[in-house]
Amino acid sequence: MIEIVGVLDGQEYEAAVHIRRLLLNVWPDLAQSRRDNVKIFVGFKMYGQSVEDLDLVVIGHFHEPREFAVEYKFFPRDGDPFVPRQGWVKNFGLLIEVKSHDAGGVHFDGKVASVRYMRNGTGKWECVTEKNRAQMFEFKKYLARQGLDRIHVQDLILFTGLRERDLPERPHNCLANDASFERLLNILGQISRPHRNGNRVTLSFGADDAFQALLGGKFGVFDVVEPTPLDRRRMDLIAKKAVPDDWMDDLGRRQIILRGRGGVGKTVHLLQMAYRSFDSRQQRSLLLTFNKALVADLRRTMALLGVPRSVENGGIAVETGHGFFGKLMLSLGVISDFDGFLEDFDRHKQTTLQYLETGTIDEDDIASLLQKNPTEFDWDLIFVDEAQDWPQDEITILKMVFGTERLTVSDGVDQFVRDDIADWTSGIAKGGVQPRRLIKSMRMKSNVAIFAGDMAAALGLEDWDVVPNQDAVGGRVIVVEGDLSSRPNMLHGLAAEALSLGNYPVDMLACIPPSMARAASEDGLCAPASHYVNSGGRVWDGTTRDVRQHFPTHRDELRFVQYDSCRGLEAWTSINYGLDQLWDYKFNQGMASDRDRDDLLLGREETAKLHAARWIMIPLTRAMDTIVINIGASPSPLKSALKSVRERRQDFVQWISPS
Repeated sequence: MIEIVGVLDGQEYEAAVHIRRLLLNVWPDLAQSRRDNVKIFVGFKMYGQSVEDLDLVVIGHFHEPREFAVEYKFFPRDGDPFVPRQGWVKNFGLLIEVKSHDAGGVHFDGKVASVRYMRNGTGKWECVTEKNRAQMFEFKKYLARQGLDRIHVQDLILFTGLRERDLPERPHNCLANDASFERLLNILGQISRPHRNGNRVTLSFGADDAFQALLGGKFGVFDVVEPTPLDRRRMDLIAKKAVPDDWMDDLGRRQIILRGRGGVGKTVHLLQMAYRSFDSRQQRSLLLTFNKALVADLRRTMALLGVPRSVENGGIAVETGHGFFGKLMLSLGVISDFDGFLEDFDRHKQTTLQYLETGTIDEDDIASLLQKNPTEFDWDLIFVDEAQDWPQDEITILKMVFGTERLTVSDGVDQFVRDDIADWTSGIAKGGVQPRRLIKSMRMKSNVAIFAGDMAAALGLEDWDVVPNQDAVGGRVIVVEGDLSSRPNMLHGLAAEALSLGNYPVDMLACIPPSMARAASEDGLCAPASHYVNSGGRVWDGTTRDVRQHFPTHRDELRFVQYDSCRGLEAWTSINYGLDQLWDYKFNQGMASDRDRDDLLLGREETAKLHAARWIMIPLTRAMDTIVINIGASPSPLKSALKSVRERRQDFVQWISPS
């Protein structure tokens, strides 16, 4: 059986169909075989690795070795090169980079291939041999992470616009459009260092059980991420032509600042602009955020949309600020490796800034950086989420490397979490910045948005200006006093209610305070997640384990994050454990802060209350339909605010007291 999975359109899919045809030309019975399997994955995503996008991954395993015609001299692992009398193949793992360039767009330096692509009207060259090699090593790391470190993988380059006569003399790992699958197997005999058995060679890339487990889905490597209805809503929202044309006209010409409070769709607007730039202009966009949980969430959406990050065809990449600056500093020679990088991050930033300001790193160095490593640094547009939190030195570095015209930033107004409020406009000439204000709620149903507005007023945030969306009616709030962690059945009930409306656990979001983030048991999960798993649920826990760079792949996984990582995320239902603990945590943080107070007429305690209130509003604006708020039995400013709002909104605010 031959199966093609993944992205089912585009040139990579056409190449997959071509490879399937080549296989059937050699072994026609393979189409109906139940014992022999080949799986071709198109547009494979390896989130969490330094290389993310793979064109084709081809995995094959045969119950008994299949014979093929030998035409080349093989280069065995041990012994001299020879021409085998017989060639057989048992299994194989191939990573294939697909290029459609014609002969004029491909250059060979010996056996090393480069391809030409156009970026902003300028022809540039990319070493595809080096790129393919790096992909192979990263894919092997990815397999090892899944427990599949006993499988060999061979990197290959398929030039669909060339014929075999256009390629250099073999051996090398390039394949032309007119090559047969037997030719491909002969190439493997030359470059994959097979074992020799007398005058016979059997190509085998690993143990049978490893290939059977891989193709059988035991490790979930080839699991297809199935979109939920909420995923589809988000995908449709991003893909539709919702951004005004004049907004698009500003992109790349001047810096854009989107301002608005939680729930007005700042991140969605960024993605809409990035997607439309990719879809209509084939531009490459980089979206930066410091929230790892949000990175995982957005990468899931990009994977479902099938959006690449290709140098040639454009696309969208989502990265953390720390990850991006680390790669930038390494490529510019500021650091030699990542040992102790985060511990010395502030010092490395100052060194980078000094090099840029003194000319030690000049425009030629930056141009060379983009030319040598276009995959990581040649971006047409840079989008910055939650830009109000960026330190000034990072803003300056970003501007000096990419200029201000490529930047579009979202400002959460008063959702800042760092001590200094970022200034993105300094040094920009008049007319060089275009602000855009967002006030209409995009995420929340009307009742949820009304509740958020009432809570903002009750907590003393007098400037809250989010307008409820009356086209999205409904929504409810549930306040639960006591220990919600020990009541996982409530979560199962909420999941069942969501499922009845076509939503899944992955569409829900559970937030916890730091005090609950410590692992509760040997499973390594936070306490609420552990209770939920023990009651039969599945989770994606981004609170204690470093899984946040890998998005949830199963629809039944309920997402858990800490409150500090919930900004930018959205959910059908949000469950907020110990929200009064978040109040205390942020109030104490505000009391200890040396930050200048917003209003000199306010004392330290009043300023700390405002700081805590602004933080409370972040999780309260994550949900579309249902907000669950868990608080303790003791009195608190948050409980008082909740009670006052409940008195006004008893029609949709339910209060569950301890039994």
